[in-house]
Amino acid sequence: MKEIPLFQVQDGSWIGKSQLLSLLEKVKAQDASVLYMHTGLTFGPPNPRLGRQELLGHLYEVVAALGVPTLLVPTFTFSFCNGEDYGVQSSRCRMGALNEYIRKVPGAIRSVDPLMSSVLIGEDRDLVQDLGKHSIGANSTFDKLHQRGAAVRFLFLGTTVSECFTYTHYVEERLAAPSRYNRDFTGQITDGDRTWKDTYTLFVRYKGIVPSASGLLENTLLGRGLLRKVSCGASSISCVDEPDGYETIVGHLRENINCYVGADPGDRNTEFSVSDMVAL
Repeated sequence: MKEIPLFQVQDGSWIGKSQLLSLLEKVKAQDASVLYMHTGLTFGPPNPRLGRQELLGHLYEVVAALGVPTLLVPTFTFSFCNGEDYGVQSSRCRMGALNEYIRKVPGAIRSVDPLMSSVLIGEDRDLVQDLGKHSIGANSTFDKLHQRGAAVRFLFLGTTVSECFTYTHYVEERLAAPSRYNRDFTGQITDGDRTWKDTYTLFVRYKGIVPSASGLLENTLLGRGLLRKVSCGASSISCVDEPDGYETIVGHLRENINCYVGADPGDRNTEFSVSDMVAL
C-alpha cells in the first residue's frame, strides 16, 4: 500500500494509510466474516492536498485492505420519518461522507428500507435482501447480524460506541423497552424502474424521552476487556464482537430496562413531528 498522509495530528505529524491499517488490525477488525462499520472523519484536519473524493477513496482502500468477506455500513435516510420518498439508488445517506462514498462504490448493494438502509460490499448479500418491514426488528439487517453471531464485528472508525451503536436499539426492541414504541411510516419507494407505496415500522422514543449520556455501554465493554480501542489522532478506533455487545446490552437492560435513556417524564406521548431526523 502506497503511503499517503491523510490527517494531521496536533503535534504536526500525519496519520497515513499504513498507520490507519495497522490500527485497524490492532483492534482485530480483519478477523470478522462480517464487519459492520460506523464512521466519523474526526482524526484531525485532512490533508489539504487531497480532494474530498480522493481522501474518501484512500480511506475506503484502507478498509478494503482488511480483506473482510462482507463489509456493511449504515446508510440510514429516515426518509418516511422526514416526510420524504426513498430512492434505493438515489437517496443520499445521512451517516457521514465515507458511508455515502461507499454507497456509490461499484458492486455495492443497498437494502430496500426507507428508514434505516444499509449498504453491503461482499459475500453475505442476504444481510440486505429479503428483509422484513420492521427496520430494527424481526428480519431486519440487525436481526440477521444477530443470527450470524460470532462472525460479526462492529467497527467504530473515528467515532465511538457511545455516539452511534445503533444495534443497541435492536436489542431494546427485542426486550420491549418501555421508553420506545413501534410506529408506522408510509411513503413512496423507488427501486430502479419500479415505484410503489409502502409502510415500514420503526421503534421510536416517546416524546420527551432523551438518550442517556452516561456512557454506560462503552465503559462496561472497556472495563470487561470486550471493546478493543486505540487512539488515532484526535479520535479513536474501536471494535467489538457481536455476541459480546449483545450480551452486555441484554445484561444492562435486564438490570434496568431504562438504563440507556435519561429521566422519564412519566407520560407516553406518541406525538411525532420531525423534519430532519438523523438518529434513532
